[in-house]
Amino acid sequence: MLQKIQSIFQANRVFTFLVIFRWASLLPAALTLTATTENPPLPPLAVFTIVILANVFVSVFNRRLNQLVADFPIAMGIDLAFSAFILAASGGSHSPYYLYALSPLLAGAFFFQMRGAVTASAVFTPLYLAGTYFSEQPLDGVTSLTQLAGIWLFPILFAYPSGLLRAINRAREELSTARDELAQKHNNLESAHRQLEIIHDLTVLLQAAPDLISVQERVLGAVTTDLGFSKAVVALVDPAREELGGWMVYPSDPSFPQTKPLPLKSGNGEVIKTLLNRSSFTTNGHILIQDSQLNAWLDRNQWFIVPLYLREHPVGILLVEESGLTKERESTLMTVANQAALALGTTILCIDRARRLAVETERNRIARDIHDTVAQSLFGIIYSLDACITMLPQQADNVKKELIDLRSLANNAHDDVRRSIFDLWPSALTIELFMADLTNYIEGCCRPRSFSIIFSNNGDFNSLPSGLRRTIYRMAQEALANSARHSGGQSARLCLTVTDSEVYLVVTDEGRGFDPAIALSRSLNREHFGLHGIQERARAMGGDCEIVSRPNMGARIMINLPISGHYHE
Repeated sequence: MLQKIQSIFQANRVFTFLVIFRWASLLPAALTLTATTENPPLPPLAVFTIVILANVFVSVFNRRLNQLVADFPIAMGIDLAFSAFILAASGGSHSPYYLYALSPLLAGAFFFQMRGAVTASAVFTPLYLAGTYFSEQPLDGVTSLTQLAGIWLFPILFAYPSGLLRAINRAREELSTARDELAQKHNNLESAHRQLEIIHDLTVLLQAAPDLISVQERVLGAVTTDLGFSKAVVALVDPAREELGGWMVYPSDPSFPQTKPLPLKSGNGEVIKTLLNRSSFTTNGHILIQDSQLNAWLDRNQWFIVPLYLREHPVGILLVEESGLTKERESTLMTVANQAALALGTTILCIDRARRLAVETERNRIARDIHDTVAQSLFGIIYSLDACITMLPQQADNVKKELIDLRSLANNAHDDVRRSIFDLWPSALTIELFMADLTNYIEGCCRPRSFSIIFSNNGDFNSLPSGLRRTIYRMAQEALANSARHSGGQSARLCLTVTDSEVYLVVTDEGRGFDPAIALSRSLNREHFGLHGIQERARAMGGDCEIVSRPNMGARIMINLPISGHYHE
């Protein structure tokens, strides 16, 4: 349809040229208007008047006649017949209207190229001969042949440049179409390039984001600053509680309400329903969220809501102020939303995984502490109770004394349980409490026999992370308990050194000693299980534990731990 309109417009310009030619061709007739002609069929003035009226008609109805010729080429036959009539009425081969009679032939050549030129000349030739015959003027053979040659040559010569012009116009139209297609492709490439730039920048920013709040801020910044939306809101899903919360708006708005998380149920508003249905949604007078303050704030604008999913897991919801949203911008927004969902989902899953790992680590720590302290005390109680049962009733006094000691041991076990429970929360374990608690603990283990500890402290113990301080305390506790119970000596030396990067703990006694290989191989022996616990703790924290001892040569346990390790707080 567009090409047809363009061809009509071009034909109008050609038709205007032909109209001008019609008027210019009347100049010979106007100059010979007063010349006398023998027995003319019509007076010269009458013929001139008829031609003038015909030209006026053609000039006034130029566009309509142009459309008529383009739609019905046979209509040109009327103009050919009219030209032959003018020739016959004005002197035949001697007529001053010969150039005027060529105008419909040129029109056929211009409109329909070579085919139109030949057809128009073929139709006009008999009309010309008939008009010359009925003009009642003497026939001039040379003039007639010359005019007949012009009737054929002029249209054919005009047809050739007309064909060239049409080919040029066709090529121009094709070039114009190709240019439009290239422009559209260029726009598409620019849009795709812009999307890639935004996604790349967003990916780089998200990789550098230290926490979930920073990730939210980067996502909102990409949607507003980079994509040009005036306002955006994002909320996140807590997978453990199955709630939607953590609302954030950009640009920041002091009137934005602080809301509590809402369960992921469709009855809690269109926002959550959209998230559950995994379909985009444009707000229009709906209750967006079952929170009166937040819903009132959201009602100020119309929003385009995009659910954020990582595979099959809901991550959150993105609300974008809808003004100026086009299909192209919507496509770009969805691409950025998918990247945002990936970043947010990965961060949320990492946080959830870290939370689960922290719980598991804490469970293992409690189990290890109870095993290293309470379990050993309970084993000693059971062992002593078995001995009491064997001594009854013959050695009642000894049994009574043993039961008194067992009560003290049971109190120690009770204290260990309480200490393990209190260790669930960070505590201010200073170097003073460190030494005092170890002294009380060893006195309880060795009761009624006395066992002393010689402390040596270098560096700032109080500046260490609380988790690392507790780890050092447990290791020192176990190492000193082994010395007190099994070395046979009266004392042990504890040396604690804190540097900028590491902590060194050395426990030494001058007791009976042992073979470390044999002691560590007895993994099921109650007496030596604590050595395995110390080594496992040190290696789990990225450090090391070395045990040096020989029979009758005392024992030394040397532990080093990095300060930069990961310790549960």
